[in-house]
Amino acid sequence: MTLRFAAALLTLVVLALAAACSTFSKSPVADTDYDSQYDFSRVRKIAIAPVERTTPEALLISDMQVSRINQALAQELQARGYQMVRDAGAADLLLSWHLVVQDKTDVRSYNSMSYYNCWRCGPPVPDISVYQYRQGTFIVDLIDPLRDRSVWRATIQSRLRSEPNPTQSEVRRTEAARAIFAQFPPRPADAPSADPAT
Repeated sequence: MTLRFAAALLTLVVLALAAACSTFSKSPVADTDYDSQYDFSRVRKIAIAPVERTTPEALLISDMQVSRINQALAQELQARGYQMVRDAGAADLLLSWHLVVQDKTDVRSYNSMSYYNCWRCGPPVPDISVYQYRQGTFIVDLIDPLRDRSVWRATIQSRLRSEPNPTQSEVRRTEAARAIFAQFPPRPADAPSADPAT
């Protein structure tokens, strides 16, 4: 991997978490899925699992980046009434997150007018533009330690950008963490809101 790509990938750790593609101005939105048979009302304590350094993407993420992301996720869960614990054995759920990077192609077609060989406009001529980019998916799993399987997942996607604004990073992480857990704990639409601290 090139140094330029490495720098861009580290940028994605923040941007994917924020789901803030340069063309988007609205708040990030996460896609979620969960095990409908799992009783989330019993969850009180959550521990963050160590990031596995088994992929090229994970190897390029610095310890400082990992710490900042963990902090943003933990603060949002604490704001929702959950207790963050260090001991995985004492946790009701384990939080695990990772990053996936894919090469993508964006093909766009436009109609333009032709003026060649005639004094008036000719029929529209298709103008095709092809863009290559890398898309990152930030994935957060909540794992049932008794069954060692995910019972809840949230994902946010974003394009890689090579020039982040450092002053915006903390705000973006906070907004993204809020978006990731916006639908946690999952519950039927007609069910009353539950406070895990009670």
